[in-house]
Amino acid sequence: MLQDTLIPMIISLMAILLLTLVCGLAGLPWLRRLKVGQTVRDDGPQSHLVKSGTPTFGGLFFLVPLAGLGLAALFIGVIPDQLAVLVLLMVLFGLIGFIDDLIKVRINKKGLSVSQKTVMMLLASSLFAVWFLFGSGEDAVFIIPFVRQPLVITGWFRIPYAVFTVLVLYFVSNSVNLTDGVDGLASSVTVFASAALGLAGLMLLPGQPPALAGSWLSFAIAAGCLGFLAFNRHPARVFMGDTGSQALGAALAGIALLCGVPWLILLAGFIYVAESLSVIIQVAYFKRTGGRRIFRMSPIHHHFELGGWSENKIVLVFTLITILGSAAGLLLLWAGRS
Repeated sequence: MLQDTLIPMIISLMAILLLTLVCGLAGLPWLRRLKVGQTVRDDGPQSHLVKSGTPTFGGLFFLVPLAGLGLAALFIGVIPDQLAVLVLLMVLFGLIGFIDDLIKVRINKKGLSVSQKTVMMLLASSLFAVWFLFGSGEDAVFIIPFVRQPLVITGWFRIPYAVFTVLVLYFVSNSVNLTDGVDGLASSVTVFASAALGLAGLMLLPGQPPALAGSWLSFAIAAGCLGFLAFNRHPARVFMGDTGSQALGAALAGIALLCGVPWLILLAGFIYVAESLSVIIQVAYFKRTGGRRIFRMSPIHHHFELGGWSENKIVLVFTLITILGSAAGLLLLWAGRS
């Protein structure tokens, strides 16, 4: 089964990489003509003010090929049905991000309110959770490292696990969004985090359609982000915007849940988690102490930026951390399954 899957998978990944580049070459002039430049927030690093006017919506460069080829693969029977749901999840979160980006560039630079965005994201997450635990036709599992038999989520335990699923989707999607604050950072980190999830899916084969679907989409995301880096590396010619970052986060979380390894996000997605925790810690400490800060600025990439690190150095160091975290997670999974 694995050998029969590898060739079409490799072909599709090459197609996604190529199509992302084509979409970027064709779409970047179009975005410039539409004048959908992003307004950099006033309370961010002053060095970022020169980026105001850089086109956003760049996430469409990889989101459109991913959705298109994913559905095409489904219709010709190359990939299990689970892929359709993962692609739909990614598109739904991408649509929420698209609405937010559109409001930012056309109506109000603050975009959707926190409550509006939260309701939309929780609704999309809940739909996935209901399918995942009650309508997919496959038992949800949780793979515990060093335990031979995975924990099967059945009976009443599906209800709290559904809540857990919603929270994971919400947290990871927002975390990837927070990571997208330095040229090339979110896309570089995601190349390796998604590749790690893809390898995890291959480890969980053969004969597991959810793992196969998750593996295919993971590698496809890595290919799309790699192509997007041609336009997003420093100095960025386009930003992925919430359109791309929200979609990426939801897809990675959905893949990890479907494959039974949501804990892998803590290692392969260590940077995502650190970015979110830095904001949570900063806000809580600020309120508790009446205005004092732990970090120079949050998310944490801005802390290092204000400390003198260049954007390229931040991307390099954070990407190396992602590679190490991904390797640790895969070794943990392999050791537990061998």
